Amino acid sequence: MSPTADHYRIIPSLTVPGYASETLQGIVRATHAAVQANVDNLGAGTPSRAPKFVKLLRDNNLIDYKNQSISTTNHNKTVSTLKDIEASMEGNDEGVDSSTYGTYTVAGDAYDEIEKAVKKLQVIIDDAPGPTTDTTGRQYWPESVEGPLRIACASTAATVEQQMLDAVTDIQRHADHINNSAPENPTSGFYGGITTALTTAWSGHSYVPPVDASTIDKIKGFAENELGVAETGTNHVNRPYNIDDAWCASFATWVWKQSGIDVHWNNPNYVPSVWSDAASKGLADSNMASARPGDLIVFAGQNHIGVVVARSGNTITTIEGNSGDAVRQHTYNISSGRFTGVVHPPAGSNTTVAV
Repeated sequence: MSPTADHYRIIPSLTVPGYASETLQGIVRATHAAVQANVDNLGAGTPSRAPKFVKLLRDNNLIDYKNQSISTTNHNKTVSTLKDIEASMEGNDEGVDSSTYGTYTVAGDAYDEIEKAVKKLQVIIDDAPGPTTDTTGRQYWPESVEGPLRIACASTAATVEQQMLDAVTDIQRHADHINNSAPENPTSGFYGGITTALTTAWSGHSYVPPVDASTIDKIKGFAENELGVAETGTNHVNRPYNIDDAWCASFATWVWKQSGIDVHWNNPNYVPSVWSDAASKGLADSNMASARPGDLIVFAGQNHIGVVVARSGNTITTIEGNSGDAVRQHTYNISSGRFTGVVHPPAGSNTTVAV
């Protein structure tokens, strides 16, 4: 990569000793080029345009779908392929608009994680065993050493690409917030419901569930205990679910986690991400007739989310964070057509109740 290129941040160099094979040297150079291109796209706020280095390695049969290295018998062809891949990475990097570097603050946090991954890879290379010497005095690394190092390169690239996927979600969340494309602090009136007035401030007490409490009792207890929590600044609450941004999803997923339902969400603070992940796990249900206490309820447009704490006929009661700058209780008719659907707790969570 050109030393004069304008980068968002310079990725630490990756070096291998001279006795490493041309194949390993090629994959290390290509890995560095790919990571740098990813970082520059991140800094420009366009992580979705970053090159897919891992896919190229797979398409060219250099790694398998578990990121395991595939031994090659035609080293000249492999070296040529790696040079082409490196050129592809650099070509992508040259197309990044450097004038937009630093536009998204989320990039800085992701960069720190990427830099750690690259430094860790260098440590793995540095800690590799010394070379083997053949009968002619030539030093080299055997396949038993180079194979795992190629795997480490692919794993580092995969880690960086996962950071880019996460950044896509985070940047979209920030963009939605900045552009006011979603209601920042919706109240039930926006969705056709009825809001219970906040007559008292938050108690300030923590909820400790009884020893024999069921999961649904815990969900209701943790959610109800937060009623009255209000912002002390723009999108800031002095509670564990504070993220200094739109916090309805953070609140809802916090309630679940406190109640013992610890589902991995790629982004627990972004409603579309929660709904998408729930769908992939078989937990999302667009049939509102199935809504029951313990569910998370996703509103139309996937702009808001709450916790269902009760149901009576076609009426549900919810508790929602970031609703009019506070944690509030609401009631809705499930037939209003104002919902995307509900997210059921995983099987075995002991939340089944009659509806």
